[in-house]
Amino acid sequence: MSTTQITRQAFARTDDGAQLFFRVLGQGEPALVCNNGLGVSTFFWEYLARHFAPERAVVLWDYRGHGRSSVLEPGDPLDVGLCARDLGTVMEAAGIKKAVLLGHSMGCQVALERYRQAPESIAGIVSILGTYGHPLDTFSDLPFSRQLFDVIIQLSESFPRTFDTTSKLLVSAPFSFEAGRLLKWVDGSRIAKHDLMQYMRHLVDIGFPRFFALAREMGEHTAADLLSEVRVPMLVVAGEFDAFTPAHLSEEMVQRIPDAQLVWLEGASHAGIVEQPEQINQSLAEFLERIES
Repeated sequence: MSTTQITRQAFARTDDGAQLFFRVLGQGEPALVCNNGLGVSTFFWEYLARHFAPERAVVLWDYRGHGRSSVLEPGDPLDVGLCARDLGTVMEAAGIKKAVLLGHSMGCQVALERYRQAPESIAGIVSILGTYGHPLDTFSDLPFSRQLFDVIIQLSESFPRTFDTTSKLLVSAPFSFEAGRLLKWVDGSRIAKHDLMQYMRHLVDIGFPRFFALAREMGEHTAADLLSEVRVPMLVVAGEFDAFTPAHLSEEMVQRIPDAQLVWLEGASHAGIVEQPEQINQSLAEFLERIES
């Protein structure tokens, strides 16, 4: 992110002593506070931050156990509700009174949960390729999706070292990019290999037992009861070929949230945030203009 001036970077300390790394790029309100997907650090927001930081503050931060934030030890708790409370801690440390919350993938659940906790601090919500809850139940719309993830999670818990070593070898292998492209988990014609490789390297740093432990908690969470109570504008970005959060989930959110609009990314996968950043930036700019008018 060398092309975007960093206004400030620091650590926010939580009540239980965790250190949460954050950066504030640019200045101006309302700030955009970006919430990562599962296993992702702030690098997926690079294109968006570069576009918007010249005109407003963009806050990037890492969940516990991710990026430069505190390392998680075995048994340390981490779920969507705790991530949302940590988001509040980061906003306070960054001096953000009111913000538009952006969430990619699991970050959408974090943003919605933060709205439940502190609605007065939120001016709008942007869901990018995310859903409101139970995402493990709908992977590729497979009827056995949850059972498949339950087996994987059980393996990661029962054989953590073997599972972690094997998984790291697979994602670090030279064929991993091509495999993702062939399976249509990414749009190989649009995504830069560098962007995907950053994600793969970060997964290796986190460790797969911790990744799937948080995946289990993410899979248990839902904000379905909250959707009809959301009283701020919401922008919902859906990807045509998003296997992880199929597009019909975005359409359902738009139907259930009083003031929500849908943006459709033709041909996009779950990595659409780095496949089609121009379309997302344009749609977000129009959304911000509407809520600020």
